[in-house]
Amino acid sequence: MADIGSVLGGRYRLIELLGQGGMATIYRAHDGQLERDVAVKVLRPEYGRDPDFFARFRQEAQSAASLNDPGVVAVYDYGTDAVGPFIVMELVDGEDLASIIRRSGALPPRQAARLAGQAARAIAAAHERGFVHRDIKPGNILVTREGQVKVADFGIARAIAEAALTLPGTTLGSVHYFSPEQARGEPTTPASDIYSLGIVLYELLTGRRPWEGDSAAAIATARLTGTVPSPSAIRPSVPPTLEAIARKAMALAPEARFGSAAEMADALDRYLAEQGAAAGSAAGAGAAASGAAGGAAVPSKSEAVDAGPVSDRTLAGSARPNPGARVPYEPDAYAAVDPPARQRPVGAGRRGPDDADERPEDGEAGSRSSPWLWVSGALALAILGLAAFLVFRLLSGEPAPTPQQVETPNFVGMSYDQALSAARDADLVVVRKAFEASDKPDGTVLAQDPAAGTTVDPKTTIELTLALGDQTVAVPDLRGKPESEALNLIAAAKLTIGTRSEAFDPLMPIGSVVSQDPVPGVVVTQGLAVNYVVSKGPEPTPSASPSPSPSPSPTSEPTPAPTPGPRNVGSYLCMTLADASTALEGDGFILGSVTALPAGTPDGTWIVTAQSPAPGTNRPFGSSVDLTAYDPASLATCPPGP
Repeated sequence: MADIGSVLGGRYRLIELLGQGGMATIYRAHDGQLERDVAVKVLRPEYGRDPDFFARFRQEAQSAASLNDPGVVAVYDYGTDAVGPFIVMELVDGEDLASIIRRSGALPPRQAARLAGQAARAIAAAHERGFVHRDIKPGNILVTREGQVKVADFGIARAIAEAALTLPGTTLGSVHYFSPEQARGEPTTPASDIYSLGIVLYELLTGRRPWEGDSAAAIATARLTGTVPSPSAIRPSVPPTLEAIARKAMALAPEARFGSAAEMADALDRYLAEQGAAAGSAAGAGAAASGAAGGAAVPSKSEAVDAGPVSDRTLAGSARPNPGARVPYEPDAYAAVDPPARQRPVGAGRRGPDDADERPEDGEAGSRSSPWLWVSGALALAILGLAAFLVFRLLSGEPAPTPQQVETPNFVGMSYDQALSAARDADLVVVRKAFEASDKPDGTVLAQDPAAGTTVDPKTTIELTLALGDQTVAVPDLRGKPESEALNLIAAAKLTIGTRSEAFDPLMPIGSVVSQDPVPGVVVTQGLAVNYVVSKGPEPTPSASPSPSPSPSPTSEPTPAPTPGPRNVGSYLCMTLADASTALEGDGFILGSVTALPAGTPDGTWIVTAQSPAPGTNRPFGSSVDLTAYDPASLATCPPGP
């Protein structure tokens, strides 16, 4: 992994780690020539060792740079460095759909349709220029702060796909979003991207993927042999129209899907337009009813027609649907949108014009008025008086008392440990948000947010900026990693293990890291303690206490779950230390001691050259396995020769 602060290609200075994946690491970087921030994606070093890959990579990057569409992340430059091949792209201020789904779960149908429709437009624009993405998934679909969708990674997917044929242990993309033809090893076409986008739409509507399994093979088998799942089986509130669109896009046969990504976008835009029109009709009916009840004039039929069609804003940034466009699938499969609520006739439930002669005369109004009228009037006056009092207190600068709030202490000038102790005394939480160079001692608090003296609620998080030492390193991303792997990453980054805590989390597997302090990518002083929180899994639902029974029947003691028996130790030779650690956990063992040859601090890229116990040795479940790791720079062969 490249170091924060290093310069790639002589012009791109890495300033922040944005994320890591199986194929590449993404950084925020500053372009020293054009004086702008960009995103730099550094591919795995294995690709740089393939003599044919860089030629393919250069050709695909040049082609991708010509793909100019607002819905596609722009490619600016490419190159290679000691850390591996890299590509320079537009820096998008936002987050990907994978993060949005992980945080929010299923989205409202209109929002899901808008996001999928914009992505389909961008994919259609790329298809028209001869690009097939091959790796459409939520992680490659970004959403800006303004709500605009941008599809990333056009251009390098093909180069990586071809390189994966020659590099053992590499797989493009995620099996959860592969099309059936990709799973069979057949050539990809635009229909493959449409299938993957259908899975994305399904996940947006339900909050989960359509197929899950214990292994990639199980997922692929379920996809190739099972029926196309229905989103409404997970969420009954999914509109039939969107369900039909998602299922058509996920059809097993490519010819049964939409004829193009543009057709899928048209179908989603029509759904949005129909929903907007239905909402407008319901709002208009309500306004008409209110106007008639209050004596307002009801617009004539001609005035209603002149109001015009649904505006572009109804589509929330999507292209206007083509009214003449045809979607090539059966009308009954594309069921109509739920009919709008039945409109209440104007004046329904009220006195009609024929009852005008039954209205009381002016002289009779007082005698027929209900006593509740006086009660309602008194209540309204009381509410107005209370509102006036609150407005007066607000304008006079005297906020309502909030005895449960606390005042933020002044942490500036304290060490981090002192600030942590002071925060606990004040019932607050502090996190290390940033580090800056300073003449103050290492770890001294330079700034805080909120500022000292601010009144906040208990347990509020105060973000601290600390003084940076001489030796610096970027904090690795521990989130989602098993605890053992996270500890290895901390050690490899020359940091120390801080406070470990546990918390329930509905999404993160048990034993994986939920959050960390400091956050990933922050440049800190070497040796800093990294705190982390480990998931305890979803919080159990409390069960109701059973009602006492007069004569309870005896119950047998529950049978304890059997402990897994002994098993044979696998071979972890010639693996990287990171891959060997993962394989150990999968085999039911734990990582023991790591001996470095030659002496040094091993990281995840060091190669395993020896292990104890030896491969094939039978050991109890959970036993430790000791490894010997070699620095790859000093390793000529694996295993090393005599």
